[in-house]
Amino acid sequence: MNTLLVESPLDEQEICVGCGLCCDGTLFNHAVLQPGEQGNLPVEIEQRYGREGEYEFFTLPCAYFCGKCTIYGQKRASICSDFRCQLLINFSANKLTKANAIKVVDNALIYKTEIYQLYKQIFGRHYTLSFRNLLIELGKYTETMPENDPLKTSIELLRTKCIIFETLLIKNFKSLKNFEQMISTPIELPTSA
Repeated sequence: MNTLLVESPLDEQEICVGCGLCCDGTLFNHAVLQPGEQGNLPVEIEQRYGREGEYEFFTLPCAYFCGKCTIYGQKRASICSDFRCQLLINFSANKLTKANAIKVVDNALIYKTEIYQLYKQIFGRHYTLSFRNLLIELGKYTETMPENDPLKTSIELLRTKCIIFETLLIKNFKSLKNFEQMISTPIELPTSA
């Protein structure tokens, strides 16, 4: 259980706070909890608690993420301070500069915004779920879409942009180990937050 708040180095914090892709449901559908954390977490995280066998988690997006973490520096789940994406690992290993890391984050956020804007153009409404759930929704939609649907080309373009974005996320933010774990041990979670 996370009883002592240990924060990452300041440069890492600056990169993290400007990103949030691990909090907003872009990288993952859920965040893993350590044994004994449930019952000692902020209310909104407790309300998103789930369990599958011995595996405990809370669903994402995190309710405390609103463009940035609103409880940063306060008591959070251990994963919130322990998780290091591949970008942070590479930064800590001096494989890229802070400026380059921030540029990668900025470009990812711009691309994600473009995807959500395209979704709005196609469907005429804002998309409010996470990127992970957008992938699921588009997959289901295209499976049942008639061949002559006038939106087919636009939706295929959106799906293609999502696949490109997913590839960029894997390259820049997910380790090979995380990716292999993600595809080898999927957990079915609700598609809405």
